[in-house]
Amino acid sequence: MNASTMLNSLVSISTLNQGKAAKIISGLGPNDAKVIIKNNEPMAAIVPISRLTELLALEAQLKGGSHE
Repeated sequence: MNASTMLNSLVSISTLNQGKAAKIISGLGPNDAKVIIKNNEPMAAIVPISRLTELLALEAQLKGGSHE
């Protein structure tokens, strides 16, 4: 990930509080993610469900289990 992409993935909690959450979420692509920043610290992430499912499956594989 380059610096420009990383910076574009950051979203201030203030932006979400200003009613822009729907626009941010609807603009996510299948491999995109947004990192929510509060008090200059990453606090949460927004990822599409398809990506979350992939990440959970990978985690389960690494732990030796399965996730469906």
